[in-house]
Amino acid sequence: MLNSSSKKAQFFILTTVVIVGVFYTLSKYINPYAFIDTSKAASGSETFFFDNVKEKAIETVNIGYPDELPSNLNQYKNFVEKMASDKGYSLNFDFENTTTTVDFHMVLTSERMTLKADFTVYRP
Repeated sequence: MLNSSSKKAQFFILTTVVIVGVFYTLSKYINPYAFIDTSKAASGSETFFFDNVKEKAIETVNIGYPDELPSNLNQYKNFVEKMASDKGYSLNFDFENTTTTVDFHMVLTSERMTLKADFTVYRP
């Protein structure tokens, strides 16, 4: 004959199986909405790279000595164009150096987008 502790154990096991089944069923309905969409962060790498190149070009003009500026900008141009190529982008980075300003023209092309910028930096 079964005693009451045996019935309690069977009830506990049956209850546990039912609760696990309910949570499993609920997870199938809730889970598709709980995924984090990382596609926006992945697609923003071109804009991040482009903005960084622009910001550092401005900084190169502002911190450089006037007589070294053309050399520094040529080195920077070669560096960023190679880095863009390594990332799978095509970067056209041109500048025109005058006595008072530096005019920049940048075009970054990737498989997903094309970014363009024309800006002028006044020399210190």
